[in-house]
Amino acid sequence: MPQIILVFSSAATAEYRVAGIPAAARAVQAVGTIAGQDDIRRCSIVAGDDWLPSDALLAECRRLAPRLPLAFAARPSAGDILTVCGERFVAALARRPDGGREHVLPALFDTRTSAAAPPTPEAAWRLLHRAGRTVLAATGKGGDGIVSRYVNRPISRAISHQLLRFPAVTPFHASLGTAALALAMAVALLFGGAAGLVAGGLLFQAASIFDGVDGEIARATCRSSDAGATLDSVIDACTNLAFVLGVTANVAMAGDVSGAVAGGIALVSLAAGLLLIGRHASATGAAMNFDVIKLHLRRGGPPSPLTEFLIHLTMRDFFAAISALMVVAGLTHLLLVAFATIASGWLVVTSVILGIIRRRMGLAAPAYGGGARIKPVR
Repeated sequence: MPQIILVFSSAATAEYRVAGIPAAARAVQAVGTIAGQDDIRRCSIVAGDDWLPSDALLAECRRLAPRLPLAFAARPSAGDILTVCGERFVAALARRPDGGREHVLPALFDTRTSAAAPPTPEAAWRLLHRAGRTVLAATGKGGDGIVSRYVNRPISRAISHQLLRFPAVTPFHASLGTAALALAMAVALLFGGAAGLVAGGLLFQAASIFDGVDGEIARATCRSSDAGATLDSVIDACTNLAFVLGVTANVAMAGDVSGAVAGGIALVSLAAGLLLIGRHASATGAAMNFDVIKLHLRRGGPPSPLTEFLIHLTMRDFFAAISALMVVAGLTHLLLVAFATIASGWLVVTSVILGIIRRRMGLAAPAYGGGARIKPVR
């Protein structure tokens, strides 16, 4: 299969942004993944005789398939040729999100132009529009909590869908948006009094929802990276700490001494646990990931119903939603007491599980006097 020709019904559909990436570039990326294994020497994109690809499309093709020889012409050179309907191919790829050879090859052969008549212009637009929705729907994470799955994700995907219309938007910009919401939350809690307490609780939930946008954009546009995951985790940690600190300071200024003490215990426990996880990531050389405890508990199959309940109880999406509801309902004191209890237990479990993981990996405990050290256990 030396040559593949991707035929789009128009220049507009070839350039149409399917979940942030031009449709033709998505097709080229898929061809590029199998080019080496299947001896594909050239890929041509056809979208009308007078079409010239935009700079944005060319840049995305270079990013997503840097080694694939590309041509933009209606006349292929001699040799074995497979001609594919571009819009149908992109739609088929969206339904096969794994993107491996076992998914790309069937999509190519199923969308041959000889297998069906070319789509009408209206049908071509519908195919690409649905493909964008399908790609975005596959950007969730398997470890999403209950609140994320049924509340946060539908909202964050709607936001991501709108942001992906703008070529300049990257996951980094979405991370900055989460940080901006966190900053507004902290200001409201520290300086807003009783009204600021309510506003801060709602902004905490808003930040929890918007936190999903950077990951969705990254996965939809093939820009996931360890650096991005680490930045996202650091912003999450700072947001959580800022919320507990802000609420504690707010109730202290309002005269609730016992609530402030409970908030202080929660803050110290949360900070200590996050520090342990951060140092563990540094010691192992892995990206910062606060799901390490959850992943360990789920290792080897589903945990017990009680363990699964406790996992969801300590997940950030659940904590943010419950916190917002309790603050709005005037139950801030009860929230701080409950969080102090849960955070203290979480710190103990985190310490024990990280110790178990270190022993299994043959790592020494982190060196708290300096940088983290990795030392094989003999």
